[in-house]
Amino acid sequence: MRVAVIGNGIQANMGVRYLNRMFGDKIQLYRIGPEDRGGLPVVGESTIEITARFLEECMGLTEYLRDHHYPKYALTYYFKIRPDDPSDRTYSVHCNERAPRDCRKVPGWSGPMDHPPSWQLNREVFDRDIRRMNASVDAIQCLDGMVTEVEIQPGGKHRLSVMMTSGAATTLEVDWVLDVSGRHRLLARQFDLTVRPDAPRDVFWFRVDGFDRSLLKDLEAWGPEPAGPGETYHYDRYYSTHHFMCRGGWIWMIPMKGESGMDRMSIGFSYMPELAGVQIRNMEDFLRFADGSHTVIADLVRSGQVDDTNLMRRYPYTATRFYSPDRWAIIGDAAYSPDPLFSNGLAFGSIQWEQIGAMLSRDLEGSLSAEYVKALSDALSGPVNASQKAITTWYPTMHDPWISAIRLNWIEIAYFYLFLPMVVNECHFREDRLGLFSLLADKQQANAFDLSADLLEARQSIGDFQPEHFLYIGKEKVNLRAMEIVSDIRELYAQGAEGGKLRNAYARMILDRVFARQE
Repeated sequence: MRVAVIGNGIQANMGVRYLNRMFGDKIQLYRIGPEDRGGLPVVGESTIEITARFLEECMGLTEYLRDHHYPKYALTYYFKIRPDDPSDRTYSVHCNERAPRDCRKVPGWSGPMDHPPSWQLNREVFDRDIRRMNASVDAIQCLDGMVTEVEIQPGGKHRLSVMMTSGAATTLEVDWVLDVSGRHRLLARQFDLTVRPDAPRDVFWFRVDGFDRSLLKDLEAWGPEPAGPGETYHYDRYYSTHHFMCRGGWIWMIPMKGESGMDRMSIGFSYMPELAGVQIRNMEDFLRFADGSHTVIADLVRSGQVDDTNLMRRYPYTATRFYSPDRWAIIGDAAYSPDPLFSNGLAFGSIQWEQIGAMLSRDLEGSLSAEYVKALSDALSGPVNASQKAITTWYPTMHDPWISAIRLNWIEIAYFYLFLPMVVNECHFREDRLGLFSLLADKQQANAFDLSADLLEARQSIGDFQPEHFLYIGKEKVNLRAMEIVSDIRELYAQGAEGGKLRNAYARMILDRVFARQE
């Protein structure tokens, strides 16, 4: 079987390595893409447990990640108590403080835990290294060029026209076409599959070197505490993905391991211009906005050297379908450009590669059906669309610390008790478990994170925020069984039900705190 992977970015090279490790010489892989990105920006360095599991267990990169990239201990969110006061640095801080037990182990790791939950990737380093790994494998043929035309034939035997970087033109006949061309979206454009949300947003981002990391501590944090006596786990705020919530948007900060040994940070601002009341075009615009919202970020940026800047307008989109029984698929940015609030872009791609591996396995056996292909496509669209709808709905109240804290904790409970254990237990491609994955469908999750009337009433009754208004649950919302392989699917239903009870109990405790204080 001959499989063409169109693209040379992180998703394409992750997929090529995964498929080669899975199938060996049973399939001939062609990775087609230019070595030079041609000025296209690199986006995304933060991973979550789903991606880390794929990188380590499915791609065999545990020791590589240990040696070349930073650990990530949590997603940390900063909700400013007085968002309209630039000089105030008081925040309600929330994070997921502890990794699930029985996670993969990292030999030789000397951090505060025997394994970090996930990793912060320096993309220039990771992309370069994974390309080199693939180039050394005989069953992977790396073609330096651009696909100019794709002729899809029903049932396979597709024809690709390729313009090589050398100037030579060539054609290639393959059984499967996997479009991982990024925002070029070759097949999505060809079949008119792209849709954009009704609430567009923009993003501006850059990298900064040599900054003073101690400035990140220059704030008053209501939230996670250092490890107590006898506690083996210590939450290190620096080694997390930082999210500073703003009016109409949010700012990310991702620490990375620079090759020179100097600290490196990816910083970006995702926002809805009409809600944020700004248009960010350059560093001056960004620093002006940060001075008026999160001065701790402005101070940190000014303490270092800005390396590059990038911006995209109306960046989110998704495709109406991802796979076809005619043996083609669109993966990663070629299929969707999600809001990166929860670092789930690479996670969705990891899920896709396992689905594609399952389809190729059935095709090699002669048992691939159109029904199975559609079921996998539908299974993926559920969490992609539901998660993006939940994030989009959040934007109008991102600056509200109380509402935002509740939304965040509800979403993270759903992740640890529902989504993560389903992926770990292969519900996204096992035919006997796909029905469970349908619980993540867009229609069922559309309003799952809207605040109830009693919570909205409580919000209206709050005057000046005090620490007791915020219930911090860092360790409590992490499902310790999320990474366990179960033999009985009823265990997954039980975990989901447990998460639902935790969510309801959390909401009730929040209400009790507000109304008890008023009595």
